[in-house]
Amino acid sequence: MEAELMRLAASVATTVVGAFATDAYTALKDRLGALLRRGGQEPEESVLRELDELDGDVSLARARGDDVRARDLAADAERLVRDRVRRLLTEQPYLADDLRDLLTGTGNTVTNGTMAVGRQVYVSNTYHHYHGEEPAVPRQPVPASALPVPLPYLTPGPVPHYQNNEALLLRMDTVRERCRAANAPTRMYLHGLPGMGTSATVREWLHRHRDELAGRPHLTASLGRDTWGNLPEPAAVLERWFGELGVPVQDVPADPGARSAYFRRLAARTPVVLLLEDVVLASQIEPLLPNTADSVALITSTSRLPSLVRTLNAEPFEMGPLGVEHSRRLLVDVGRIGGDEARYEKELDLITDACGGHPLALCIAGAQLAVGPAGRVRELAVELSDHRTRLGALDMEEELSSALDPGYRALAPDAAALYRCIGLHPAEEFEVDLVRAMLPDLDAAARSRALQQLTTANLIEPVPDGDGGYRVRHRLIHDHALACARADEPVPVQEAIQDRIIGHRLEFAERTEAALSSRHRHDPAGVYPAYGPTGTVDAPALIASLERRRESLENVVRLAHETGRHQQTWRLAQGLHTFCLKCGLHSTWITTHELAVRSAEECRDRMALARMYFELGFAHLDRWSTLQGDPEAARGYFERALELVRPKDGNATEAQRRTESSVLEALGLVERKAGDPAGALRHYAQGLAALEGIDHPRGRALFALHRGTACTDLRRHDEAKRELLSARDQFAALPVPDAYNQARALTRYAEDRRAAGLPDEAVRALDDAIEIMAESGPPYQRASIHLLRGDLLGESGERHAARRDWTAARDLFLEANSLRAREADQRLVDSASAGGDVE
Repeated sequence: MEAELMRLAASVATTVVGAFATDAYTALKDRLGALLRRGGQEPEESVLRELDELDGDVSLARARGDDVRARDLAADAERLVRDRVRRLLTEQPYLADDLRDLLTGTGNTVTNGTMAVGRQVYVSNTYHHYHGEEPAVPRQPVPASALPVPLPYLTPGPVPHYQNNEALLLRMDTVRERCRAANAPTRMYLHGLPGMGTSATVREWLHRHRDELAGRPHLTASLGRDTWGNLPEPAAVLERWFGELGVPVQDVPADPGARSAYFRRLAARTPVVLLLEDVVLASQIEPLLPNTADSVALITSTSRLPSLVRTLNAEPFEMGPLGVEHSRRLLVDVGRIGGDEARYEKELDLITDACGGHPLALCIAGAQLAVGPAGRVRELAVELSDHRTRLGALDMEEELSSALDPGYRALAPDAAALYRCIGLHPAEEFEVDLVRAMLPDLDAAARSRALQQLTTANLIEPVPDGDGGYRVRHRLIHDHALACARADEPVPVQEAIQDRIIGHRLEFAERTEAALSSRHRHDPAGVYPAYGPTGTVDAPALIASLERRRESLENVVRLAHETGRHQQTWRLAQGLHTFCLKCGLHSTWITTHELAVRSAEECRDRMALARMYFELGFAHLDRWSTLQGDPEAARGYFERALELVRPKDGNATEAQRRTESSVLEALGLVERKAGDPAGALRHYAQGLAALEGIDHPRGRALFALHRGTACTDLRRHDEAKRELLSARDQFAALPVPDAYNQARALTRYAEDRRAAGLPDEAVRALDDAIEIMAESGPPYQRASIHLLRGDLLGESGERHAARRDWTAARDLFLEANSLRAREADQRLVDSASAGGDVE
């Protein structure tokens, strides 16, 4: 029997982990969690969270073609489930039948990625979430009261300099009308990060409704924590309200529940307006809310409080940052800029942008301009443009700190530690795997609780479609988190956290670089052989993951350089080379590699410096802006790289010769772009000679491609044909055939055949290129091939075939988000005007 239960546990583990990256996984995980809870296993949430993290790690490993790591992670996940299920069966063997039912109801995964769980079929990588409506909160009958108590009538005044989104106020109006029509209390809950203007907005709404609400008692309460972290007691709030309402002291009940009931009796006589600010917990306000029809309760908080919606039926409104126009108007109004607005146009734009639509920050900045000297606007613009001085410039009289500190001080220790780590991370977005790296001693449950508390406190928020990512809700929050880290963490702890951040990003960059390219890299740490893909690489998924982390990766390069971690700096930049090349991210490419060159110099590593000069030169070569001096810069960097890899004694290592070959290849590309194909061929010949005796088939294939292209430029068509077809064959013969460059070689060959006056051969070459790319090639490359083939067919008089190609080219250019779709459209229009219909 014990052996059977162990096999059952193993089968459950295999089934659950086998459903990773499918909707079926979520369903299976939920059923497993329900069984764990039935078995009384308290830490089941920790297991499920850890399982979720492993699911994400496996998906990412598979995307970069790292099948070995994916299998290792999947094995870890199976052990986790198997061990927990074994313990469950040991303690509660009667649950075996339920586990068998789970297995029986789960169909095998089929080729299209679907899996059956019970009667539901799930599709891989498609996630649908359904939320049932919360049951309506029944309204209590309102007791009558004949107490002749005089009530205070207050008239809310206008909010000075108010600027905000009119749409939110209109939505509040809609909720008010709906509640009135239903003869129900109006309860509206506005939340946002500190200083975002929730209080100003509710006061503005009250002012706009002053005629409707005239004659009603207005009662207010601030329910935030005091200096010592204590919350005001609802009974004490009611006591104050009774005093404002003129209730005799002798009539005030002593029991808190009785006080709340007595207040509702008072409020039943005349509907009241309540303004409850800085609410921390829903339990604070429940005793304060009247049930009287047509009463109004406006609630503000810096936290997300779902229970206000669930138990009190309060309508939630999230306060986002002001738009640019409203931000600028608030700054100008508070700053009394008046007629000087046009004079300081640029500076005011910088200040507005730095404040990021944060009303309190804009008001603080405006107040400084209102009382400061004439030159203060320029000084403030400079201070706010630098993240290192931004928070200090806005924290006049600690006004901003007083708004942000309470939220931080109220965090639990783990959440506070994570908040400080987020401040030390040099970007506002981060992922759960980075949290795990920064705080390795926290288990999955603790990490989840810390993230949830920061989310509830409105300090961070999940990134939509961001594979488990989060972002800080405002740049000032990020600045504040860094200030807290500097103030509350010892320097050695700060250094250790930065080491983990940089190390984590470095591993990510190098793993993805290894998956995206097999090019030669300088690797003194010896990491790239272990990172090489062992299966199919999902390049688009990897590019998307890199793109989501781009700002973080770029800033980590700068952080590593500025903190003296020079080897990590150039290694990080090297790990971003292929990503920047594939995505044309020239600004990121050049910025990171300029830092990498300086760090490589600090390391006194000649090969690292040579590689960084080469990669920086290639960035300028790929951008090729004559206005920005790219041709000269590329040549200069390539020549410096050559000096470093050509030893005086002529005894170059293989790494030096590989780099020399790459630099000469790049110099040849420079010469061809500059209009000197003969000079390009000379460089290619030298580059090929540098590879003598080195096993580098891909490098030789690239030289054949480049030589063939240069021969076409020189109208040496026989040589071009020989070189380009050889390149095609060499790319096809690589251990992992390179379809992209096979098609590229055939496209160059078609261009040569066209230039040689042989259009039929050109069309056949493009037929082969399209067949090689099929449906999996990059849309832009496929579009270019179809466009060229359409032109050749059109020149040959085959109009219908040409229009089919131009139509395909247009659709593919649109898929690639390229304006070149207009070229294809224009050809279709011209073809129609020449006597055919556009298809």
